[in-house]
Amino acid sequence: MLGLSLNTSKILAYNKTALLPALLVCAFILYFFSISEFSDETYHTIHFAFLITAGLALAFGVILRVPFVAISISVIYISYLIINSQRYSYGEDYIFSAGYNIWSILLLPNLLISNYFFAEEKKHRHWSWFYIFILAQTAILERFQTQSIDADSPFFYKHIGDLNYPAFYIGLLCLTILFAKQILNGKILNAATFFVSVAVFLSLFYSDNLFAYSLFFLAAAVVELLTVLYYSYYVQYKDEEIDIPNLTAFYKEADNPRKYPLKYSIALMYIDEYDRLLKRFGESKALILKKMFLARIKKVKPNVLIYNYKPDALILAFKNYNISECFDFAEDIRRLIAKSVFVFNENNHLQLTVSQCVSEKKRSDAGAAMVLERAEENLKKACKFTHNITVRA
Repeated sequence: MLGLSLNTSKILAYNKTALLPALLVCAFILYFFSISEFSDETYHTIHFAFLITAGLALAFGVILRVPFVAISISVIYISYLIINSQRYSYGEDYIFSAGYNIWSILLLPNLLISNYFFAEEKKHRHWSWFYIFILAQTAILERFQTQSIDADSPFFYKHIGDLNYPAFYIGLLCLTILFAKQILNGKILNAATFFVSVAVFLSLFYSDNLFAYSLFFLAAAVVELLTVLYYSYYVQYKDEEIDIPNLTAFYKEADNPRKYPLKYSIALMYIDEYDRLLKRFGESKALILKKMFLARIKKVKPNVLIYNYKPDALILAFKNYNISECFDFAEDIRRLIAKSVFVFNENNHLQLTVSQCVSEKKRSDAGAAMVLERAEENLKKACKFTHNITVRA
């Protein structure tokens, strides 16, 4: 029996994407606490470094179509300007200004919202609506800025660090939500959001220290920039959900004579009745199940190359094997999965089957796409009549 319950090792393996942003933010924190004094030149250097880094992150976010980075770095950039304007207008008393206190309440929720709505690619009109939402907040900010403020109000006067009470506790709540989302999903953008938010929270907490304020905003911008560069490359060739190469990677590698020999075969594997499975258990458990499939396949044939094709399909590539040998391997895998019992919990024991079609690279094939297309067509024909089969193209 194969258990599908989550454990610590799975969570740690699933969250390796958090390593880079975590190391970056920790490095900035250690640097801050290791510096006892800083000069105006140091502040100006960090200030201009932030402006340049944030500008690059915004440009790459738009060019590479990673909406979360484009939106969140915009929020960070606007926040940096607003708080600096409050500092310029009120001097040391800026922490009692309506503009600073209201924006410090809104900043972390804005980052949380940007992660929730823009973790996936959105059309540009959705970007526009969010920018209008941010501009509306700045208009409200300006309106309150002209009102008289009760200096004894705990919302403005009493602070933890340089954050008023609501901003501090709302910020902690947002960080908790982002941390939970990162642990449960383990995606690159979720990891980036959490550590960017930590850096921004620290910049507000130490905002009376110009060096700390600019340094932690710079940390957030650096994480954003590296995230957009890494993410755009990573998701182009890998499936982030199950951490295996995707269809684009298959085409690129299989058509590269340095990586693939002239002789190879593939097995196109579909999970039978996947829609019913998805409806019953949900996407998260279906993904866990797919990972268990991968483990079983590797156990039968350790040197097989596995690519994610669709939510319910995988491509198994066998180098230097003809179609008959590939058929035997695919049959071994099909039989093993058919006799396995997958356990979600004590009340849910599941047995599943897969249907496959094996296809060999021919001299007449222009590329890997034709090998896959041939397998797809033959499998569709066979599955009209039955499932839990392996057929040849």
